[in-house]
Amino acid sequence: MSGTFVGMPAFPEAARAALGDTQLRHNLAHATGVIRGKRAAVVGELEEAGIWEDLRLAGAAVKQRALDDLATHLEELERTLTAAGATVHWARDAAEANAVVAEVARAHGADEVVKVKSMATQEIGLNEALEAQGIAAWETDLAELIVQLGEDLPSHILVPAIHRNRAEIREIFLRRMADVGRPAPAGLTDEPAVLAGAAREHLREKFLRAKVGVSGANFAVAETGTLVVAESEGNGRMCLTLPEVLVSVVGIEKVVPTWAELDPLLRLLPRSSTGERMNPYTSTWSGTTPGDGPQEVHVVLLDNGRTRALADDTGRQALRCIRCSACLNVCPVYERTGGHAYGSVYPGPIGAILNPLLADPDEPDAGARAQTDSLPYASSLCGACFEACPVRIDIPEVLVHLRSKVVDSHRADRVPKAEAVAMRAAAWVLADASRLGLVEKASGLSGRVLSRLSRTTLPGGRAAAGRLPGPGAAAWTGARDLPAPPAESFRAWWARTGGGSGEPATDLPSPTVADPPPPTTPYDDPHPVAAPAVSPQPEPAPGRLPAPRSDDELDLPADPTGARAEVLGRVRTALEGVAPTPEPVVAPVGTPGSPAEVVDLFAERVADYRAVVERVGAADLADHLASLFAPTDRVVVPPGTDPALLAALGERAVADDDLSAADLDALDAVVTTAGVGVAETGTIVLDHGPGQGRRALSLVPDRHVCLVRADQVVPDVPDAVARLAGAVEDGRALTWISGPSATSDIELDRVEGVHGPRRLHVVVVEDRA
Repeated sequence: MSGTFVGMPAFPEAARAALGDTQLRHNLAHATGVIRGKRAAVVGELEEAGIWEDLRLAGAAVKQRALDDLATHLEELERTLTAAGATVHWARDAAEANAVVAEVARAHGADEVVKVKSMATQEIGLNEALEAQGIAAWETDLAELIVQLGEDLPSHILVPAIHRNRAEIREIFLRRMADVGRPAPAGLTDEPAVLAGAAREHLREKFLRAKVGVSGANFAVAETGTLVVAESEGNGRMCLTLPEVLVSVVGIEKVVPTWAELDPLLRLLPRSSTGERMNPYTSTWSGTTPGDGPQEVHVVLLDNGRTRALADDTGRQALRCIRCSACLNVCPVYERTGGHAYGSVYPGPIGAILNPLLADPDEPDAGARAQTDSLPYASSLCGACFEACPVRIDIPEVLVHLRSKVVDSHRADRVPKAEAVAMRAAAWVLADASRLGLVEKASGLSGRVLSRLSRTTLPGGRAAAGRLPGPGAAAWTGARDLPAPPAESFRAWWARTGGGSGEPATDLPSPTVADPPPPTTPYDDPHPVAAPAVSPQPEPAPGRLPAPRSDDELDLPADPTGARAEVLGRVRTALEGVAPTPEPVVAPVGTPGSPAEVVDLFAERVADYRAVVERVGAADLADHLASLFAPTDRVVVPPGTDPALLAALGERAVADDDLSAADLDALDAVVTTAGVGVAETGTIVLDHGPGQGRRALSLVPDRHVCLVRADQVVPDVPDAVARLAGAVEDGRALTWISGPSATSDIELDRVEGVHGPRRLHVVVVEDRA
């Protein structure tokens, strides 16, 4: 782990300070409540359809299958990425990953990079490392921008500036934007839409001039060499599309074995994170595409403690995490303390297990060790996090496991902790019947005395002991009612009554010891769910994928630092004895309606995202399209556009003759067709074939008019994933669009139109003959 949050105190001390911040607690309660409500609504739709729990099981199985044979999948990912034109680097730790990014930037003479929101790059302290080399790293996600300008720290995985209100954000923009670029408007108000507009103008100039972009990845598909980034604002698309060079820092746990197995994860992530059926933008790409997007792509496969987590039989499941933040939003501890108390970029329940698992056990800094040791105790063990987790990570189980490791690590301390002293004393008492009997008599005597002196009676009539003196005991009993010891112990009662028979007993009965449960593997699910049989996903046609090639044929880069060999060696050692699952995971699918019902649902769901939706007959399309634009509008059209549509647009049509990003920014709109429409999520997918253009065309202009034929609309995400498999195998990038670009980073107030088009107009073209 890096020292991103150097100097943070242990959780109890940090939490105590956070609890005293009433504004923070108000912000957290409001934000987590809103997100929980949105998630419940969209998850409820799949619960009613009877597939939500099966979908969770499938998502967990996909991630676990990837982890159980991780070395094989990583090597396949390296081969497919290299075949697609990417350069793959391996990094054992943060320093090696940072060095790769800095070297790429320097090689291109870049003194700045634009960044997609990325937990991995925050984890390794990339911004600070680049700054030390004279390279500015600009955060482009609205919340991350707020945090960066405010010289602050993120406090939530999904909404990093959740602890800031609109007035604070306005003050940060007015005070800091001018120092690093375009200043905030003089009349800036604290309306979320106005603040988002200021961020758009501030970052626009950075997007248009940047040579190097930096991203992470939500998923990395080994079979096809495809990286996936899900986002809302369009800043991700800007960073992934406009720069000449792209560097993606990807944790080795992000691997998904096959393209088809991406399906359940695409359905689980948005519902569990933003509470949407699909996030506004999902970008997938495989290496480089001539004439479209960055022409030089680097992928850094990062360990940085992940193989330590992989080697922990119980903790390994934490690497299934898809960074949705659902566990944070239901956690009573996080809701009251916020993310800063956890001292890491990974806060909340998942941070309480992930940080200790990633941490170096030989960390020389005693303060860092104390902070990490405190995290497994930052929980009430209520289990809400497991119920919310879309990939079924049993966080309470891992927390208890890590607590035991903390205790074990301190057994040899020269000065034992008070808890250890208490446990040793208890062990000494319980090891001898006579000592136990004496303690029981003393306890009964104290109970009788306290019952007479106590002024508090608990429900059921038992007296309360009141607040006890001493460290630990005083704090615990200051907030809890401690019952007075019983006047008579169980053993004494049994001896006196014969176990309730009324006859004195001479001895206690021998306890009946049950047979121990059969041993379980770390992957046995402690919370089994009855899963009905589900229909299999459609599978791509066989033979479409390129044949595997040897390392020599692919000309894989040398391993001068030994990082590749060492990381793969660590993975194999960590998984020794773990049997891989060879068969792909089958995910559940819903029951589709008729073709007419599917198109009706598509139009309804697109409108839910506040996009404009119209249904037009094919014979009327040209005239209708011409009516959508003013006479002075300039509309870019991609190669392959229907000549009848070009004629209808007339002089307003601007051909994409290698237009620069600045040229596109000066235009009014773009018209494209689509590859697929997804009814369940209201999503259009561009596979950037004829009539759809390169990725920048549907991104930079302020209005996007998309023509979708009714026969292109499929019922749900599994159908879209299957239909798009051919384009992915051909190496084409995909852009999944669900409404206009949007953000809810300011007090969870949704604003449409951030960095992508502010207006989305979908025309469903129907054959009405």
